[in-house]
Amino acid sequence: MTIDINRLKSLVPPLETSYRICSEEAKAYRLGLPNISDEREFQWAELIIPRDFPHDQARIILSPDTILRIPHVEYNGALCIEEIGPGRGFSPEERIHYLLHDFYNEFLSSWISGDLDDDFAKEPLHYWDIYVSRFRGRHDPIREIWTVDKAPKRASIREGTLLLPAGIVIVDNMRLQTSHRLAHSLGKQASQRIRVSIADIPIEYPLTPSTWPSNLRELELLVAARFEQNKQYLFQTNLRKRAKGVHRIVLLRNDYYGFAYFLPGGPPIPVGKGTERRAYPSRKSPQPISVSRLDASWTIARDQSPSIDVRQEQKVVVFGAGALGSPVVEHLARAGIGSITLVDPEIIEPANLGRHLLGTESIRMPKALAVAKRCNNGFHASQVKPAVMSAERWLTENGIDDVSLLLDLTGEFNVRLFLDRIRSKNKCPLLVGWMEPYVAAAHVCYLTSETTWMLEGSDALEQLQAVEWPEDVIQSEPGCNSKFQSYTASAAAYAVALVTEQALQVLEDKPDQARVTSWVRGKKYLRQHKEGLELKHWAKIADSHNGMIIERSFP
Repeated sequence: MTIDINRLKSLVPPLETSYRICSEEAKAYRLGLPNISDEREFQWAELIIPRDFPHDQARIILSPDTILRIPHVEYNGALCIEEIGPGRGFSPEERIHYLLHDFYNEFLSSWISGDLDDDFAKEPLHYWDIYVSRFRGRHDPIREIWTVDKAPKRASIREGTLLLPAGIVIVDNMRLQTSHRLAHSLGKQASQRIRVSIADIPIEYPLTPSTWPSNLRELELLVAARFEQNKQYLFQTNLRKRAKGVHRIVLLRNDYYGFAYFLPGGPPIPVGKGTERRAYPSRKSPQPISVSRLDASWTIARDQSPSIDVRQEQKVVVFGAGALGSPVVEHLARAGIGSITLVDPEIIEPANLGRHLLGTESIRMPKALAVAKRCNNGFHASQVKPAVMSAERWLTENGIDDVSLLLDLTGEFNVRLFLDRIRSKNKCPLLVGWMEPYVAAAHVCYLTSETTWMLEGSDALEQLQAVEWPEDVIQSEPGCNSKFQSYTASAAAYAVALVTEQALQVLEDKPDQARVTSWVRGKKYLRQHKEGLELKHWAKIADSHNGMIIERSFP
């Protein structure tokens, strides 16, 4: 679409009518700039109108001398002013007019007056990443710093571990289980481990371009100011007597921001694979490095949940790694439960694939082993321990005195009966979760340490069901005595969420009353699957709804 540039120029006089063709056939119009003081002056500004405008958005680009000197300028000079864009009822000329208005009246005037001077501190890590990208090279041995604990209260000299060929430094000497799990998750990318020395220095305020240390001398002065003489000597020399040299990193951080420098003077580091493997000497100047927090409080809840530390101390045992148990374990791992033991004797069969957490890559593998591998590789804040055995055998061979919560997700009467027997001698709270056919209802029964499952010698499950099921609903698997229900993974997701939420709530609140929480589908859902199905009296309240959560006391 053709834009009337002359009309725009009458509205915005500093706009030049001539243009140049830049990347991807976009048109670049030079913008006139007012008189600006020397300390705030920059070379030029351009209006970029892409070839697909007005379907695409126009933008403003500033000269390279503005990058990291003026806030809201990206690594490529693009100014962070959002153009209105298509679909909002404005003509192309109006969109350009508003964009230029924002540039001159909002951005430029604020920059000239000094009102933007504090804006670097609002997004310090964004600008730091731009700065890091300027120094990044193909053969850099260190690409990123990972922290796995909270920022220190006092400056300290500590060991870290450089993982190669990933180029990642974990700020820990591999004493924490979290560090081991992170390194393990990288696989061959962490095949080589090198010790590094880290000056871990707390900071109160975010660093900005004007306060970043810019050379080795400034970093050495910073270390000298924050450490006593003996600590400085420890950082400047080898960590180990027999070492020929050590890599040094200065880490500046608090619980919100992290900035790091890889200092020159360390030994050569081999980079690359096979015939391309080379040992490159240390840089001659400090290299800025990005820092990422991988502690549980940040990766799980962005520091918004004080219960994460409590979850990290919890120990949970889950019986059953089927269509319900396997995704529940994954969600508990994502939630930061510190230790999860998963007990299941079975292997993944092709018939499991449609509704199980695992896929074809795990066929014929033990369910517990494959689920644990998946979770341990993906969620470093939790450790899932597989036990390929029956629930009865595990309970016979292991104690439960230090277990925070037991979860029975097997759906098997013999397991419920055996758990009752064990819990009568060793007190431990229990969650029993199961799904009815078609997931017309799902239930989570919480039993306190003193509550038993069996009711006067009978299985409580039948009394708690929402529907009286005819025998032809439960199917027999050809060639064996196994039985199964008909349901989809999407329907089971309701049950997974119900069980996981109840488990986390119990672990945090430790309720002193037994209860049953049920997800019940309405009459329409039942009729879609089989005519004649009716909800029991206690569940009739859900008849007219698509689904309803109902909480009851137990028994």
